Amino acid sequence: MNNDRTIDTKHIDVLDGIRAISVIIVLIFHFWQQTWIFPIVQTPWLSFLGIIQINITNYAKVGYLFVDMMVLISGFLLFLPVARHVLLGESMDSWKVYARKRVSRIIPSYCFCVIALFIYSLALGRYSTTADAVLDLITHLTLTQTLFAKTYFSTNLNVVLWTLAIEVWFYILFPFIAGFIKRGTGGPNDTRNSIIKVAVVAIIMYALFIIYKNGFVYREGAYLSILINQFPAFLAVYANGMIAAFVYVGIAKEQKRTPLIEYISLFLAVISLFTMNKLISGCAALSGADAQIWQVKYRFTLTLCFSMIIITLGLSPKWVRWIFSNRFMRFLSGISYNLYIWHQWLCVELKQQWRIPAWTGDTPPNQLGDKAWMNKYALIITVVAFAAAILATYLIEKPCSNLIMGKPAFRKRSSKTMKAE
Repeated sequence: MNNDRTIDTKHIDVLDGIRAISVIIVLIFHFWQQTWIFPIVQTPWLSFLGIIQINITNYAKVGYLFVDMMVLISGFLLFLPVARHVLLGESMDSWKVYARKRVSRIIPSYCFCVIALFIYSLALGRYSTTADAVLDLITHLTLTQTLFAKTYFSTNLNVVLWTLAIEVWFYILFPFIAGFIKRGTGGPNDTRNSIIKVAVVAIIMYALFIIYKNGFVYREGAYLSILINQFPAFLAVYANGMIAAFVYVGIAKEQKRTPLIEYISLFLAVISLFTMNKLISGCAALSGADAQIWQVKYRFTLTLCFSMIIITLGLSPKWVRWIFSNRFMRFLSGISYNLYIWHQWLCVELKQQWRIPAWTGDTPPNQLGDKAWMNKYALIITVVAFAAAILATYLIEKPCSNLIMGKPAFRKRSSKTMKAE
């Protein structure tokens, strides 16, 4: 019973669902851009509660904000072993193992996407010069595509891949951050020194974020989009994720799961979700450069709210956590990385290049208000995106990851495991 009451800090189960939902909201945003279908679901069966429809149009309009949630989760998970080390005295993986895990998680699917789309773009003659082709390929392979307007705005190699470049940059920086925090700590009894070091790191990251934001991001003009998505603009997001992990482990160290703790956490989670919705609605009411400026202005506040959602849902009652950590959510989380990589490129290519469903002329049917075509297209891109994510996950990501980690590419499940499933 004591084990049942212990707050698990090795696997935060609700993160499966939160990650999956975040990717799907980004997907809804990109699909809405192409379909022009407003995501409104009629719910007559809920009329007794006064709910006749569920309207998530605001989330479609500014679904890109949930890229920040994905970045926050990354900071949270990267820092979790460090927090367990300094607060609970647990051992950490070596930096060699850390590097192998990061490479195995990100690189196989990323490189497959880059190389496949580069060959595809060459075959269609999409590069006007050899120099453009070489620049696009080299910057993507070196994860420096965000530094050049041409490879950020006009790449033929999938525009969403810029976020992976930001991730890898933080992967490279993180061992230095963790090494500073770990150095000189005496284990679980040296919490004061650890808290001071975490605070110092967070303050430095916040300061760099503020300097960058005030010095560059508020410039008006065509380059606003590229400025708000550079690595320094996400330092506050990573810092919030790291602090959230430290706070979560600190709570787990001092508290056990009790009905009082769980339902107070649930109450705070509801408040956090309500606050998030208000923030999202505020951004959705804006457009163009105003919405982009809002994103950076409120990036710290929004991701602080995201942090509260992660912490409070993680401490909530079991039935709440099950909503975010059931088998279906775990499956969605498992394919979410490749779903994120492929969904936007596929939905644009299906519409513009392959013209599936079929259409003629120069104006796409959604711009002509062809509802039948729009609904058929929405269904096709959804099915294709999930199919591609499943194939890429189980044929590329997982086998390559296993090989990098020294495991068989395709591991057979034992009869005992299959029976348990």
